[in-house]
Amino acid sequence: MKPSTLTSEQKRDIIVAAAEDKKANYSTEIDLRGKTLIADFFIICSGTSNIHIRSISDGVIEAMEENGIRAHRTEGYSEATWIVVDYGDVIVHVMSETEREHYKLEKLWTREVVADPTGTVILPISAALRDDAHARDESDEEGSDEEGSDEDDTDEDDFDEDDLDEALDGGDDEDELTALDSDEKDHTDGPRA
Repeated sequence: MKPSTLTSEQKRDIIVAAAEDKKANYSTEIDLRGKTLIADFFIICSGTSNIHIRSISDGVIEAMEENGIRAHRTEGYSEATWIVVDYGDVIVHVMSETEREHYKLEKLWTREVVADPTGTVILPISAALRDDAHARDESDEEGSDEEGSDEDDTDEDDFDEDDLDEALDGGDDEDELTALDSDEKDHTDGPRA
């Protein structure tokens, strides 16, 4: 098979088979077509140690070279906690379970692209941040007292009389009185409408 005739789907299949041969854990294929121009597919899998992560990456590289395809670049091989092998239209991520849990690439790239009410497209990262904030709000509500649920309806920007008194106490009282006196004089000395 000539490299020029391999489709991104065929490359994906070769990569997945090679990763499975090296006992990669939790292999995931993410179809990025229509979501980004970066690549057509991300293949994400995990290794149990640095040696296992390198072994999976080596297996993928060897399988692709047997089919006449060389990687554009490989990054992270020396640390072997997250190795990225770039084949242009297919990008392979071989990660430690810790790194994978921390970065959550699957969650980031499997979101639907949505638009806000003005029609502006919300990028997946914005949606991920919004959903994480929503999840934190829900966990705060679960931890709060059910009887005190009315507290959630209050707005942090509410300004009550105590806040007004504190704000006024911070300044010089004589200057405030002088300013008030001059305002009263302006209103009483002038013609009334």
